Amino acid sequence: MSRYLTPSKVGLLALIYVYADGVVPSSATIPLLSFLASYVLPQIRPDSQHYRDLLSHGRAIPIETFLKSTITHPSQIPGRSIWDLLLKKLWEIDSFDALHLFFHNLSSILQAHDVAQRDEDERDSSSRERMLLSRRSPLGGFVRRAQLEFTRLQFHDGIALWKDFVVYRMPTLSSWRRRNPGAGYYNFDVNLQSQDGHQALLASCTFGELVESNAARTMLSIDDLVKLLECQVDLMQRTGDRLPQTAKASTHAMTISNPAAPSLSHYILFLDAWRAGDYPSAFEYLHRYFDYTMQTRGRSYYQYALLNLAVLQADFGCFYEAIIAMNEAISTARENDDLPCLNYSLSWLYHFGKAHPAEMENIRKTSVLGTEKEALSFLKTKAKESQMWSLLGTTLLSEAKYFLSNGDNTAQALENLVKASQVIVSKNVTNAYGSQVLMQSFIYSRLGMIGDKKEMTAC
Repeated sequence: MSRYLTPSKVGLLALIYVYADGVVPSSATIPLLSFLASYVLPQIRPDSQHYRDLLSHGRAIPIETFLKSTITHPSQIPGRSIWDLLLKKLWEIDSFDALHLFFHNLSSILQAHDVAQRDEDERDSSSRERMLLSRRSPLGGFVRRAQLEFTRLQFHDGIALWKDFVVYRMPTLSSWRRRNPGAGYYNFDVNLQSQDGHQALLASCTFGELVESNAARTMLSIDDLVKLLECQVDLMQRTGDRLPQTAKASTHAMTISNPAAPSLSHYILFLDAWRAGDYPSAFEYLHRYFDYTMQTRGRSYYQYALLNLAVLQADFGCFYEAIIAMNEAISTARENDDLPCLNYSLSWLYHFGKAHPAEMENIRKTSVLGTEKEALSFLKTKAKESQMWSLLGTTLLSEAKYFLSNGDNTAQALENLVKASQVIVSKNVTNAYGSQVLMQSFIYSRLGMIGDKKEMTAC
């Protein structure tokens, strides 16, 4: 498994090349850029086509996706669609040497570093009607990284990329033959065209059964796999559900056959075992994930291991062990100056103490939070400093609830509610809307405004 480059990324680079050539009309610019952005941007969403392609095809972008997205858009060349120009660009890469030249020539669509050279390139591009990509733009950054990753490839990894690209491109051979009647079956490699009578033998020796079988192959890079796993982790943490069996089977097939698979796969297994109520397996997968993580990232991620361990133990009723682990996570986060982890840990410990008052004695002995009012004040200050708006909104709501439960002035609780509402609305903290409306109904109830409380409850 390569680290970054795959045949589908070569297809994206070819499409960017077509776009930079200035042959895309205005009507097709937005659809083309939307298609490129959906695959070039670093994160993927669970509802995106990119996510579905990774799970169903084992490829970042199937060649059929390029066909569907470009064949309906005409180019500025009469009688040619964008798909025709992309197909021509793909089949121009007819040898391993041509693949090298393809990556080398990508510099011609990027702006130069030097100002004088940049002005000269812009004059040349205007005369040739070619646009230059800014090096800091999403497309320019993608092109630059692809060039860098190709230069870092070992020779055998480059050969593997070339073979995978030949297999990836083979389904378009019939389309290429219709546009070029002289193209033969072995037109995918220029070195085979001159070997009359020995093409099949040479192709078999060079490519094996890859071309003949044209079987479905998993052509993923570590970068694609990390994006897929991060998307699945985000989905499981937001919804609290387990992975569907189809998604679990696809992910397992991708990771089990690759020794270089990222350690995040163990974290997905941990979340799945946790949601299934399998405490021993969840505990084992959690330790395995952070064992692998510590080997590459050092002690900077140790506090997150303790944080997950505390939440896991609390969920299975081991409250005393959860408090010990959370206190150690707070201490480690302070040592590493990790404010997001520290704020989340203190907030969790505060709400844990409110949900389990019997365990508050153990929390007070550690002197981590101090009094309840001091804990809320500390969390509010740190949430502002680190711009954790979700934590700030929930802390303000907790402070309003504290004022109501202790019989303080209702105006203070109402002031905190207004502040929390301003943060929740302006920063779009969608997961706190329910708590905000519920606290508003409590305040109206304290003030004797029962009608407004019913309206808030109905909302």
